Amino acid sequence: MTRDKLVIRSGQLTRTVEGKVGGVSSTSATESRPARVKLAVVDADGTERKERLELNDTFRVGSETWRLVDVTHSASGRWTAVAVPADAVSNTVPEDATSPEVPDA
Repeated sequence: MTRDKLVIRSGQLTRTVEGKVGGVSSTSATESRPARVKLAVVDADGTERKERLELNDTFRVGSETWRLVDVTHSASGRWTAVAVPADAVSNTVPEDATSPEVPDA
């Protein structure tokens, strides 16, 4: 069963049914471009790749397809990205990205 959202934090791994997603880096939005994130994706079979994404871009983890719906930067330089299943309603407003989820150690 697919989760309803992924909360991906800088420097941490988040597990999915089909693999793992790690937050590598992010840049804040400017007047001329949207926020961007770089993720490390590891499928269950061990295949690893990097994904560079902007809001509403999709990425696959195994057979799951996720859509990036939010990127938030803090004053401390940390960031959080939220992804939802790509087949979810595209105008879904993400819940507070600071909601507690246990990241992988």
